[in-house]
Amino acid sequence: MIRKAGSGRAGTVWKARHLGLDEYRAVKCVPKYKVDHAAFCREALVLKELKHPGIPMVYDLEEDADHFYLIEEYLEGHSLYALIKDQGTFQETSAVRYGLQICSLVEYLHHSCHEPILHLDLQPNNLIIWNDTVRLIDFNHAADRICANAPGKRYGTEGCAAPEQYTSDQPLDERTDLYAIGAVLRFMVQGTLKPDAGRKLELSDAFEAVIGKCMERDMDQRYRSVKEVKEALERVLAAKRSADRWSGGKVATEHMAISSQKIVLVGNRSGAGATHLGFGLCAYLNGRGVRTIYVECNHSRAVRNLAEALGGARADENGILKLKGIALRPWYGSAADLGELKEEFEVVLEDFGTDWKGAAQELEGDSQGCVGVVCHNLWEREQTERMAEVFSEVKTDGKRQFSLVIVRRGPGKGKRERKRIFPETAMFASPAYEDPFCLDRETEGFLKAVWKKVSEQMEGDLDAAPNRTVSPRRRWLWR
Repeated sequence: MIRKAGSGRAGTVWKARHLGLDEYRAVKCVPKYKVDHAAFCREALVLKELKHPGIPMVYDLEEDADHFYLIEEYLEGHSLYALIKDQGTFQETSAVRYGLQICSLVEYLHHSCHEPILHLDLQPNNLIIWNDTVRLIDFNHAADRICANAPGKRYGTEGCAAPEQYTSDQPLDERTDLYAIGAVLRFMVQGTLKPDAGRKLELSDAFEAVIGKCMERDMDQRYRSVKEVKEALERVLAAKRSADRWSGGKVATEHMAISSQKIVLVGNRSGAGATHLGFGLCAYLNGRGVRTIYVECNHSRAVRNLAEALGGARADENGILKLKGIALRPWYGSAADLGELKEEFEVVLEDFGTDWKGAAQELEGDSQGCVGVVCHNLWEREQTERMAEVFSEVKTDGKRQFSLVIVRRGPGKGKRERKRIFPETAMFASPAYEDPFCLDRETEGFLKAVWKKVSEQMEGDLDAAPNRTVSPRRRWLWR
């Protein structure tokens, strides 16, 4: 079986199945009129020196009257370019994490052989993402530092190629690949390779500084090595984790990243805002380095509608979509067996919509917390009371209890009535925020307060302290 897997300036790549071994191979087919034999063999000679799980192995070279064929390992996954175009840009923390993997790959190239190997075409189409792991392909332009500076025509991808790749009088060295790393980092958060594109996300000054230093036009002003880029990105990630501290000196991720938390979301009525809150919590937690997934456990089709609104997206083998840099799994029906998520993600947010009984059953299982969303108008009181009654009857195994936090959307009247319905329960008033994937400071503060309460209740003795207070300065808290 052979099918087209991609094409470029030099030729076409086919995905082929080896009949004897029942394995896939990538076969690059290059017309002889485009390249001579020595130039074609250069890619194979580079690859044969590299032994890295994120870089394809070369198996063989073949040719016929009209074409050269390079047969190499087929690496599964989607290109970074396709992921961004299909699913939207990444949050800064995700971009930094992928950036660290890219740096590790480039660091291997620069130090694995006697002379540094320069890739010289590091760009989104040549980076493959598979199971959150970055792989590097297409070594058509790669060469050791000596060969890269031999006389001849130079190539590069517009927007990623360093300025010296467009001239013949400047040397190429490891810093040339660093320029491309900066361009790829920018692409992950901006969704474009155009340098004059407007800013789409609220980025930290430290992260923008890393991109800017990588992409200095003057090579001498860039980082001196990929190791320095890696260290700078690690500092960005560390600062991101420590910037959001709770009172008492504990780092936010110490509260948030308790291993494999499963949280139930539920609303008192359709349209109450459980899905909106779930998306917002995902964006907030992922933005602070906590691997979080939103799982749709209702029939609203909210995830699929969002995917369609964003131009469509491909799900991975576990049925997970990446939209706006957030992992989401739509409802596939009760018969679908898509595997366990808890080992891959630190927090699983399961949205049951208005299925209170389904949510209660999850809480009787292994879910640790519940966030309920209520629109508590006069005519909705009965629904709210029925939801509260369902949760009051939840029976756990006796070894644990579940935390319950209530978020109110809509008019702020009737606090005493709500406290009657949900006694000894932390309650928060949600600010209005239109885009749950792009959070302003006020909304982040609200989500931080909600998540802190959920986390500390799960960490502590729920029998002894079912309603520990949140700082009264938080105006979202119902006191």
